[in-house]
Amino acid sequence: MEKFIECFRKIQRVNRIIIALALLAMIAVVFLQTFCRFVIFQSLTWSEELSRYLFVVVIVLGINLAATDKLFVRIEIIDGYLGKGARFILDVIRKLVAMYVSAVFVYSGFQLVRIGSYQISPAMSIPMSLLYATILIGFVLNFIALYIDAYQHFTKEEE
Repeated sequence: MEKFIECFRKIQRVNRIIIALALLAMIAVVFLQTFCRFVIFQSLTWSEELSRYLFVVVIVLGINLAATDKLFVRIEIIDGYLGKGARFILDVIRKLVAMYVSAVFVYSGFQLVRIGSYQISPAMSIPMSLLYATILIGFVLNFIALYIDAYQHFTKEEE
């Protein structure tokens, strides 16, 4: 399992680079559109669509990083009032719900990729299955991150 975790960490490093590049590209596209609209007085037809797709890529690929770094929103005051056993049970419930939601998105992602193979984006004329594949990949990575987190949590509790 340790080799699997190390391999996943390498995938996440590559994922961080992809997210950074997508964010930089989104900033560049929005800046270019603003420049073209207010300086040249000509709008780019594809910029809004591309920036929207890049935003989706940043969010969907970044969700597994939030799961790994335990950055999901939670109410700490509830954890403070609970005892160790109740906190453990609540943590198990949180992890199971998050894994279930990720599994639902993975299943939906497969369906979207199939449907997206018949669609093209209106402004850029690219297959929508490319965008839907990022949703699928992002939630597969999220499910793996949650599984690793649960594995590490439960093996730590047993020691």
